[in-house]
Amino acid sequence: MNKKIVVIDDDKVTLKLLENTLSKLGLQVFLAQDGEKGLELAKEIKPDIVLSDMLIPKLHGLDLCQRIKSDPELKQIKVILMTAVYKSLPFQQEIKSSGADDFITKPLDINDLTNRIQKMLSTVSSQNQKNE
Repeated sequence: MNKKIVVIDDDKVTLKLLENTLSKLGLQVFLAQDGEKGLELAKEIKPDIVLSDMLIPKLHGLDLCQRIKSDPELKQIKVILMTAVYKSLPFQQEIKSSGADDFITKPLDINDLTNRIQKMLSTVSSQNQKNE
């Protein structure tokens, strides 16, 4: 079964880049340009991973992550937050306290991002096999 990822970013160029890159990894990629739409997609699709920018319209990335992690039906979804702004240690701690499984700074290092996603997906697959 194909692994699914929801990518949320208000920048269309970033969305297209990530869609192209992640689909080459064999992922089903679903796109949203704001936090509310991203949360709707997460509820509808129940992806393996949500990859979201932090500064997005309608629902901030931290709030999006907290809502996913506090929902019993969604809390197993891995969340990676992306940020160009929040690079200092206090913000990194805030990201972790939101329940995010990982975060990556922008500008994106595509190789680093794809490595992290592949590692996360292998962890998800291992957990799913243990639960079966």
